[in-house]
Amino acid sequence: MSSTSQNRTRSPLRLAAAVGAGLLITLGAAPVHATAGSAAATGTVLAWTAGENNWGEATVPAEAQSGVSAIDAGDYHSLAIKNGKVLMWGTWVCWQVTDCTTNKIYVPTEAQSGVTAVAGGYDHSLALKGGKVIAWGSNARGQLNVPVEAQSGVTSIAASGDRSLALKNGKVIAWGGSNIGGDLNVPVEAQSGVTAISAGSFHNLAVKNGKVIAWGGDNYAGQNTVPTAATTGVTAVAAGFSQSLALKNGQVIAWGDSDHVAVPTAAQSGVTAIAAALSHSLALKNGKVIAWGGTAPGANSVPTAATSGVTAITTGSNHSLALK
Repeated sequence: MSSTSQNRTRSPLRLAAAVGAGLLITLGAAPVHATAGSAAATGTVLAWTAGENNWGEATVPAEAQSGVSAIDAGDYHSLAIKNGKVLMWGTWVCWQVTDCTTNKIYVPTEAQSGVTAVAGGYDHSLALKGGKVIAWGSNARGQLNVPVEAQSGVTSIAASGDRSLALKNGKVIAWGGSNIGGDLNVPVEAQSGVTAISAGSFHNLAVKNGKVIAWGGDNYAGQNTVPTAATTGVTAVAAGFSQSLALKNGQVIAWGDSDHVAVPTAAQSGVTAIAAALSHSLALKNGKVIAWGGTAPGANSVPTAATSGVTAITTGSNHSLALK
């Protein structure tokens, strides 16, 4: 999941540099999302906002209300996988279309089958198919220039802002973006043995031998200053705008932005998944979503439907998704 700085101004209509052949999906009452069709558990996508739904990113399409196996949220768009096909909705995607006024989205033909994972950035998206990373959307900062190394053998992907990450044979690969604060300069320590990755607005996180590795950005909120508690036993990480989360023995560890470091008591045990974005942080416990740290209206509010039976969570800048 990705997030965008409130202090960083971006053009609202950055047109796609390359779209290529794709599936035309008409947005409206029923945008679409997709999942990797396999033996994985499937369900419906739930969505709610942290202050706004201006681009339709939290308007779940009819097709996304059954059979979905994976989800991810970009800043202002949403992605899902259904029967191996990528579904995408949210109208903050003018870089995806030939005419922004028609509210139509193109998903590349290659991402219409066999996809097992998705990741959304600010104005680009990623899909993982047969170990190959597929990228589409804006290429204003090299988002679509997937390195040769990331075209086979990849096991995990992440995106945020204009940047993309891939994990291959324990090595983190990074591309796109402007390399603010060296966020594309993968440290030597993260070039082998890595088991989990996450991309934040301006920093990255990785897990190696249970230890969190952080790099990129200016560390102004201390989001790269890994606490001692997160140097052993960590199994998952989530990077937001100016906060970092780690999951250790069911407990959420948070550092960086002061709005997020006060982890709720409920998220200090039994947690199975975490997510972070610009305005809020999420944890999943016993099928219930827990939210905190948000300052926008409704950022910390979780709908009743997301308080039981949830199997996956993700966050965008101002919206959240859950799979149930």
